[in-house]
Amino acid sequence: MEKIPDYKKIVNKITSSKSFGRSSTYANLLSYLADCTLNRNVPKETTIASDIFRKRDFDPTQSTLVRVYVYNLRKKLEAYYKNEGKHDKKILKIPKGSYEVLLIDRKFETQKKEKVFPFKTVIACTILVLIVSLFFNIIAFNNTKKTSKKSSSKLWKDLLHKDQPLTVVIGDLFLYEELDSLHKANRTTRNSRVNSLEEFEEFKSLNETSKVSFQPADYTFLIYNSALWIKDLSHIFTKNNKNFAVRNMARFNPKALQDGDFIVLGMLKTFGLFREYTETTAFPYTPKQDAIIYTDSTNSKQVLKPFGNPNEYHTDYGIIMKIPGPNSNNIYLFGGIWDTGASQSLKYFTDDTLLENLETRMISKFGSIPAYYEVLFEVKGIDRMELTPTILEINKK
Repeated sequence: MEKIPDYKKIVNKITSSKSFGRSSTYANLLSYLADCTLNRNVPKETTIASDIFRKRDFDPTQSTLVRVYVYNLRKKLEAYYKNEGKHDKKILKIPKGSYEVLLIDRKFETQKKEKVFPFKTVIACTILVLIVSLFFNIIAFNNTKKTSKKSSSKLWKDLLHKDQPLTVVIGDLFLYEELDSLHKANRTTRNSRVNSLEEFEEFKSLNETSKVSFQPADYTFLIYNSALWIKDLSHIFTKNNKNFAVRNMARFNPKALQDGDFIVLGMLKTFGLFREYTETTAFPYTPKQDAIIYTDSTNSKQVLKPFGNPNEYHTDYGIIMKIPGPNSNNIYLFGGIWDTGASQSLKYFTDDTLLENLETRMISKFGSIPAYYEVLFEVKGIDRMELTPTILEINKK
């Protein structure tokens, strides 16, 4: 077959760029996909998992590891062509839903794409339903009084009465495996500074040696409060005859962003791809500082970080946001820096008194409930349980 001129030169130029980053895994993945496609052998998801991630018993119905890495690889290619490669006449693309690599003429990108590689589409989707949601849906029939105000609430209007599928996405904690060949020991680790594949890749590039290697674990960790969040939401949705699905962030397929409304709930560092939305707010969350940056009415910038012992008396910060999705849908973000703030963010919607106070504040400031909004609050707590909240700012989006 006719091969791409200077193919390896193109790949090396991309993978050595600053925009692409220093990750050897992403560089290997791009080279591997391009090699396979050139050889007319576009790999399956299980093959990629085995060859690149050493996952011999990989089940694509139980893990989105490959899809998330390829999704991030596309983002890295986009970053490269916006910066170092902005003058390249031809660009590499990995079409959505496929693991082939295309070389296309930049001038005709919006027209029919020139196929340099054979086309083969691999569609894989994952469904993970938390068993606890089923349990709480059953017992939710006993709670009619608490949900009475939600059906008439303007803040709940789109969630309860809009004819859209609804998915609740719970942020889970990232785990990775440490493989120590020197001591012949394998360890599963939770590192508070590693909360996504991107952060894992950076950590891996700085810490991996010939004796110690790292790879993402096949499972993640949900905090205790997750069950309480699902319980509260189940009470409300069941009483209002609203169907919903539950996913955890590690198993979330980015292509599902087109499918209905979303509630994203958890610590801000566990928001995955939804973390990008928090960067557009007037009080953005910064993962490296694990803090919210807030500019007050005096134009003074504050770095809001939790303080105190989370197992004792402490202060946390959180946000509530309603933003437009990519397909005329809505995305609701309920998050805290610690789990205290995450629980409090949802409580503003599930507690009748707090819900009424929030609506009153919005109407007082804007004259009505905005279509899209962002809320910043502070909360005092004990043992990771919320006590006294204070709203610091409410803005229209």
